[in-house]
Amino acid sequence: METALSEFLTKISPIYNGTRYEIPLPKLSPRERLRRRLAFRNNIYVYNRSSSASGERIFSMFTEGVPFPVFENEVWWGDSWDGLAQGRAFDSARPFFQQFAELRDVSPHRARSSTRVENCDYCNNVNRLRDCYLVFNSAEVEDCMYGEKIPLCRDCVDCTECYRCELCYDCTACSSCFMLQSSLFCDGCNESYFLRNCRSCSHCFGCVNLRHREYCIFNQQYTKAEYETRLASLDLASYRNRLRLARECDEFFRKQPVPHIHAVFCEDVSGNCLNQCRNTADSYFVSETEDVHGGLGLYDGVKNCRDYSYFGNNAELVYESVQCGIGVFNLRFCYDCWENNSDLLYCWMCAGCKHCFGCVSLQKKEYCILNKQYTKEEYEALVPKIISCMVQSGEWGEFFPMSLSPHPYNRTVAQRYFPLSRAECEKQKLSWFEQDDQALRGARSVAEIPDEVPQADEQLVVSSIGSGRPFRITVEELRRYRKFKVPLPRLSYDERMDARMRTLGGLELFMRTCARTGREVLTSYGEELYPIVWERAVFEQEYN
Repeated sequence: METALSEFLTKISPIYNGTRYEIPLPKLSPRERLRRRLAFRNNIYVYNRSSSASGERIFSMFTEGVPFPVFENEVWWGDSWDGLAQGRAFDSARPFFQQFAELRDVSPHRARSSTRVENCDYCNNVNRLRDCYLVFNSAEVEDCMYGEKIPLCRDCVDCTECYRCELCYDCTACSSCFMLQSSLFCDGCNESYFLRNCRSCSHCFGCVNLRHREYCIFNQQYTKAEYETRLASLDLASYRNRLRLARECDEFFRKQPVPHIHAVFCEDVSGNCLNQCRNTADSYFVSETEDVHGGLGLYDGVKNCRDYSYFGNNAELVYESVQCGIGVFNLRFCYDCWENNSDLLYCWMCAGCKHCFGCVSLQKKEYCILNKQYTKEEYEALVPKIISCMVQSGEWGEFFPMSLSPHPYNRTVAQRYFPLSRAECEKQKLSWFEQDDQALRGARSVAEIPDEVPQADEQLVVSSIGSGRPFRITVEELRRYRKFKVPLPRLSYDERMDARMRTLGGLELFMRTCARTGREVLTSYGEELYPIVWERAVFEQEYN
């Protein structure tokens, strides 16, 4: 493993004037490196803050308290400002990260990572969205609410890791489904409720591991008339009934096997939730990857990359970087760089740049260091000197320290998989976000919420049954719940998203025994989550 990493690092190490400047082996473990990168990723939060350009209120992935200016997207992409205006010379007597932080803190940042959207102010990390509310990490989505990574979905609510679904509610890791509710790992299923690992099923309830079936309840066959009578008696619009039925389904599901890995059209892979991947190891929620190790949230053509988290789309030779993609090549230690970047080192929110080192918020620039323009010859002479200084200070070969994260730790993906308390964050000198609940005073307790959706179109403020934090239920949300005939939520949207993600396992592999063959398998599913695990090949043979 270390040999392969050494060879990769040699391959991506920069060469200037015929000399290769080797990137050393990382100091931290793979999990600690992952945690560090994820501390830079805000997956599901937007904030109402003022624009540093206009003073107007805007929605942003950054809180009001960040040290740097935040511009409206259209201003950031425009030509009213010049990133080179903040350029400065490198000081060999001071640490690089210290100088980088000073540059970062005066450089304008775009408010959100969103392009080609219409009526989607509360969305982030999105492309080509229309009429969506609190949808994240998605593309080509319409009329959806509370979605996380739901590409090509239409009219869905509370869905996560779903693809090309329509009129679905509370679904996770489902694809090509229609009018499906409260289901997990399903493909091509229609007009059903509480399914797990089902394919091409319709009009089913509480079923697991079925293929091409209809009118089944808890895997038992019924006639159409019998099914419709029993389904009508369940009253799924009632919160109490739905909660009871969810528990019954979970008890039934826990007695059934799951494959040790969910992988579709894959070869030589490890991790989980992989699609069309080849030679991809220890990677999660990735698609169309080849020769990737330590990938997370990558898609659409990612090759020869390591320790790379979010997002991809024609990316090659990327190392220790997060939130980078769209035609990127040879990026090392970069954050939020996208759209045709190449040969970057330690760059931040750059677009269309080449041969840059330690730059922030530059667009279509070449041969810049700390946002200062150089000739090719000057650049190739100065970068080795900076690398030498970074080697002496122990900075070379390491990603940005977590203290430079632009996001509060508890509002990043790191908190989802590597949770810390506020006291622990303060001890590690990491920031923390405390929600201002003044605007949400007078929240109703769970006991005050009606069992079914009220008929009045009146916004509600509710205290979460989980955290106690107040959250809004909008009028449009009420209308959707009536349309789906489902009860009001008792948890805030982010708590619901986190709960759905927990059903997909963690980001760590460990050995378990296949309950069918007795052989060991490498899986991300703990026994508490899924008691019975089978080898995927055996599972597919049994349930094909």
